[in-house]
Amino acid sequence: MRWLLCCCLLPFFATARPSVLFVNPSLISDPFFMQVEAAARVAAEQLELDLTIINGDANRLLQQQKLTEYLQKHRPDYAIVQPYTGAGVQLMELLAKYPVKIITLEHMWQPEEVPKVGRPGERYPNWLAELYFDNVQASQQLTVALQQACPDADQLIGINGMINYETDRRAEGVYQAMRQRGGTVHQLVNGKWERQLAAEQSRQLLRRYPDSRLIWAASDWMALGVLDTLGPAAAGQYCVGGFDWIPEAQKAIAQGQLTASAGGHFTMAAFALVLIYDHVHGKLPTPFADVPLLQLDILTRQNLAQYQPLLRAGQWRHIDFRRFSLQHNPAQQHYNFSVQAALKQLSARNKKR
Repeated sequence: MRWLLCCCLLPFFATARPSVLFVNPSLISDPFFMQVEAAARVAAEQLELDLTIINGDANRLLQQQKLTEYLQKHRPDYAIVQPYTGAGVQLMELLAKYPVKIITLEHMWQPEEVPKVGRPGERYPNWLAELYFDNVQASQQLTVALQQACPDADQLIGINGMINYETDRRAEGVYQAMRQRGGTVHQLVNGKWERQLAAEQSRQLLRRYPDSRLIWAASDWMALGVLDTLGPAAAGQYCVGGFDWIPEAQKAIAQGQLTASAGGHFTMAAFALVLIYDHVHGKLPTPFADVPLLQLDILTRQNLAQYQPLLRAGQWRHIDFRRFSLQHNPAQQHYNFSVQAALKQLSARNKKR
């Protein structure tokens, strides 16, 4: 009987997949994080990882509560989380109570939090890696794209997100880019990632600074709020940009309403799953390098067609996420997590067809 029982259970254990919890920090209706989830589900399927997603509902207290409730009932092997600025230490302390390996997204720590959390593997042994991009550089590139589209404009107003480390870095990129061109940043206000609020704030800012033709936003959703205020006057008269590459923003770029969008980071959870895949196979570098792993690009009307193959629904199913891993590329020394790399892979696949 024991022999028979072992024979029956052996296939189950042999095929059990590593379990991964992704804590989406935003609302289930957030257009950007809908893209993040879609790419992550494709990657999990290809990498044979059992993915569960819960939402933090854009609130640090709710995220902590939901995560606690989940971990009390389940024991995932891995967790992908994006800390809320100012609540990162509490999040790491909560996760440290459970035997779950952690990958964090987007380097959201306040400067005073950094010595308390350390680097991956230092204070928290189960913290494997942090996957992030350079917000200052991305914001600089976006601002330069606006300047190039409106070469005679040198006055800028902007709508930032919530007050946190992420938006501080994006604001710094704006100021650096404008200083290099000798332009003026009149004011950046906090639109709290809300479209309607951004619309109202841009209306007020334009009354205050009527000569401003450069309008920067920390998200496409808020940039669309700016366009709601400007209406048809946006095309040609103003240069407006945001972050995220959400579908409605892509349409606005194609129509000449939105000037540019910084993005590609909707792949971050999918690429975090690649890191987990490598860890499962003993290939994740330790200690993990403290460098931005994600490369962001600027989407404009001029290059929209180039990126379109990966922006259409379902196209990421044609990307082999294993080809981003060190497990399947033993000669590769570093990760190349970028939309450009995915485009090359898709282009090569189409040529073979």
